[in-house]
Amino acid sequence: MEVTILGCCGGYPGPGQAASGYLLTIGDKKVLLDCGSGVFSNLQLHVPINGLDAILLSHLHADHYSDLMVMRYAIDMNAKRGMEFKNVPIFAPKTPESVISSLSNDWGYKIGYIGHESELPLFGAKARFFRTQHPVECYGIRIEYEGKVFVYTADCSVDTRFAGYLDDADLCIIDCGELEANRRPNMLHLTPKECYSCAKALRVKKMILSHMVPFYDREDIELEARACGDWNYELAQVNKTYRI
Repeated sequence: MEVTILGCCGGYPGPGQAASGYLLTIGDKKVLLDCGSGVFSNLQLHVPINGLDAILLSHLHADHYSDLMVMRYAIDMNAKRGMEFKNVPIFAPKTPESVISSLSNDWGYKIGYIGHESELPLFGAKARFFRTQHPVECYGIRIEYEGKVFVYTADCSVDTRFAGYLDDADLCIIDCGELEANRRPNMLHLTPKECYSCAKALRVKKMILSHMVPFYDREDIELEARACGDWNYELAQVNKTYRI
C-alpha cells in the first residue's frame, strides 16, 4: 500500500493548501479518503479524473467532502467530451441526512453506508470502521493488506475505542488539530502530546500528524511534538507519498 497526502488542513485550507484528503493505493487500485476543499486539484497531480476506484468519506463536515461537488462538475463536463467514467462506489455515514440527501439526489452520487465495526472488502484488503468522538457521525478506518496495517483516525478526540483499531499500525494518519498550549474543556481534536500517548500505548510504528488548523503555526505543532520525547512522527506534507 501507499498513501499520498492531498490535503492536511483542518476546518479550512490555509494559503496554497487543501483541507482533508488522502489517496490510498492498494495494488493498482486508487481509493480516495475524504475530499475537502482543494483536494480535487491535488488529486489530479497523481490520478486522472477517471482514475479512482472507490471513495470513502469519514464524515460529512464540509472540510471532508466539499470537493465532491467540484468533482461532479468535472465528471459531467468531461463525459460530454467523450471521456469514459466507471461507476465509482462511495461509502459514507448515514448522517447528517440533509448532506446525504444532497449528494445522492442533487448531485447523483450512489452511496453505500458505513457504521461502527462494519467491514468492507477493498480490492484484496480488509477495511474496518470505528466510530470516533466528534459532533457528527464520524468513522476512522483500519485497512489491513498483505500483513501491513494503515489507519486513518479521521476527526477525533481521545477515545478508548482506539484500542483494537490503532494497535500495531505500520502507519497512522492522525488528527492533530489542537495544541496543549491552547488546552480547554471539551477539546474536539487531538494535541501532539495526545498523539504521542496513542503512538506509545498502541505501538504505532509511524504517525503522520494531520488535520492541522491553519491558524496554528506548524513550528508550534512541531515543537510540541518534539518535546514529547523519542517517537516516529512527521507533520503531514501535501503531495508526499508514504509506502506502507
